[in-house]
Amino acid sequence: KGSYLYAAFGAPIAHEDDSARAVSAALEFLTRPPELSYISEMKIGISLGQIYAGAYGGRLRRTYGVLGDEVNLAARLMQASQPWEILVSEIARLAAGESFVWESLPAITVKGKSRPIKVFKAVEVKAHQAIRLQEPKYALPMVGRESELSFAKMKLDLALSGDGQIIGITAEAGMGKSRLAAEIIRLANERQLVGYGGECQSYGTNTSYLVWRPIWSAFFGIDPTWNIADQISELEKRLALIDPGLVPRLPLLSAVLNISIPDNDLTKSFDAKLRKTSLESLLVDCVRARARQTPLLLVLEDAHWADSGSLALLRHLARRSRRHRVLIVATYREVELDQTRPFQEVLVDLTRERLATRRRLSRLDRGGTHEMLAALFAEETTPEFLEGIFAETEGNP
Repeated sequence: KGSYLYAAFGAPIAHEDDSARAVSAALEFLTRPPELSYISEMKIGISLGQIYAGAYGGRLRRTYGVLGDEVNLAARLMQASQPWEILVSEIARLAAGESFVWESLPAITVKGKSRPIKVFKAVEVKAHQAIRLQEPKYALPMVGRESELSFAKMKLDLALSGDGQIIGITAEAGMGKSRLAAEIIRLANERQLVGYGGECQSYGTNTSYLVWRPIWSAFFGIDPTWNIADQISELEKRLALIDPGLVPRLPLLSAVLNISIPDNDLTKSFDAKLRKTSLESLLVDCVRARARQTPLLLVLEDAHWADSGSLALLRHLARRSRRHRVLIVATYREVELDQTRPFQEVLVDLTRERLATRRRLSRLDRGGTHEMLAALFAEETTPEFLEGIFAETEGNP
């Protein structure tokens, strides 16, 4: 078989996006970093399911490992793949989501399975389309968040008056952070704010400016699926419209747009520190110029996973846009993992400087739970049913 490696995602530590992490890691392997340049070919198989994870071995020698039917299936998919190909089982592909480009392949027969297995090939990470924030559609009205909505309206009005605002919305999983953010987007649309949004990824904490990439792509009106020359041409036009004096700094945008823009006579002499500070100043200048024309809403989802570059830019924007029509909304969870603390530290600093306000979502009370169930079920519900649901969920929407 040659040399092989097997990796378990979800044990001993689980995340809600372990399938996406596995596919991302596999795609990175295919780029063959310098440390793996000696490998002549690589085959990868990924499956998802319940396995046994723990210590294996005898009394004198034991090791941690995973065993089970899904481990065997991943190995069979690896054997069936072509060199430099990633085969993924159907359930793993569904769990990984639409952040990747997939190719559906004919079902294959593998050892240990009585029926053919449907498989997919993971091709690449999908380029995020640059679009403005639109109001997400929910089937049910939001309940039990009247004070939070009133607070958001107040912050919106302050931003519209030229007093820039940052709202940090925090809660445990399932409490409705994204739902409240959707209501803020709706309110912002009613007040004619132009909105842009990005989402942090738990596996992207070391990828600079990841959450800002879709925001700046939409802000400058470029589509990541365009060829590089067209993207650069559009960027040059947009910068010239804002301020012709900003055009020489265009190559600095490579970092936040993830495209390769050749350096010019000005930027090729910049060291890393100067590139960072000049880029931040360039983006702030662009935001302030746009905010003079139309008020802006910037939404950062799952900001507890933000990378250090994204946080530095957030801090710079907050301090330099405080007298402009800009509202920034960040949703996050307060967790104890070391890599998620930097955002909380930034927000505490900005709160201390009176540039940001934190809002914690509490659990729904009985009234809120009953109201939500009344909207969910068209038929009448009994008091026993309502109390049973409330006792089971403890007010978590």
